[in-house]
Amino acid sequence: MLLTDAITAYVTERAATGEIKAATAEQLAWRLGLLARTHPGLAVEDLTRAHVLDWQRTTGAQRPATRRGYLSTLKVFCAWAVDQGLLPVDPTTRLAKVRDERGKPRHLSPGRIARLAMVLPDDRARLIVALMHQLGLRCVEVARLRVSDWDRSAAELRVVGKGGHVRDAQVLDDLAAMLDRWCAGRAGPLIGITAERISLLVSGWMDQAGIKTGRYDGISAHALRHTAASDLLDGCGNVRIVQEFLGHASLATTERYLRPHSKAEMRAAQQAARRHTA
Repeated sequence: MLLTDAITAYVTERAATGEIKAATAEQLAWRLGLLARTHPGLAVEDLTRAHVLDWQRTTGAQRPATRRGYLSTLKVFCAWAVDQGLLPVDPTTRLAKVRDERGKPRHLSPGRIARLAMVLPDDRARLIVALMHQLGLRCVEVARLRVSDWDRSAAELRVVGKGGHVRDAQVLDDLAAMLDRWCAGRAGPLIGITAERISLLVSGWMDQAGIKTGRYDGISAHALRHTAASDLLDGCGNVRIVQEFLGHASLATTERYLRPHSKAEMRAAQQAARRHTA
């Protein structure tokens, strides 16, 4: 069986059993199709580690998170193919993990936030950025919001996070006023556009503000979430509060969002601790 035919059978089977939805099926077909296009005419039983490594080189310019997603998709497909008797061995076994690049900027300084605010074109844009910068919302969480999620009496916004987990975000006065103005006379979706569109819009505004340096420079919509997390930790000093704020199930995930401290800050903290215990 050709690799392309095996991919089609795999995606079709998962969709038919209801394991994945149409959008996910399309995404899986695209990701696996890259491997098939890298090696046209390849039979699935002939797929080897060398083929996989060749394919990984074609995705090398992508961000680590993207490459991890591609590799995860391929691993699940290969496990299925082995179970189906289409592959004698799994060629993804013991492949090196895709690790994050170190030193990439993820948080935005107050000056950059101010520059971003200057280019926002309308109230919707200002609300999107405020939701991400003040509440640390993901693009998909912003896209899921509905007008009915805003509880003015409690100053809380109901947020549906990853895996359908719901949390109540505490809203401060300036954002509360923005939500009041925006929600007045409205019903249904709060923003009314997809997560992908939100991501593109925010990246475009950042580019207009001159705070981006390149395509994969770490300055994106998600950088607003990182900034919110780092600022909150600076204010409260409690990583557990930040974990709940971001809606993370694991504390280890939260730690990746925190602002890296300079050597001078580290030394000052050590000196303060020494004085406290002396």
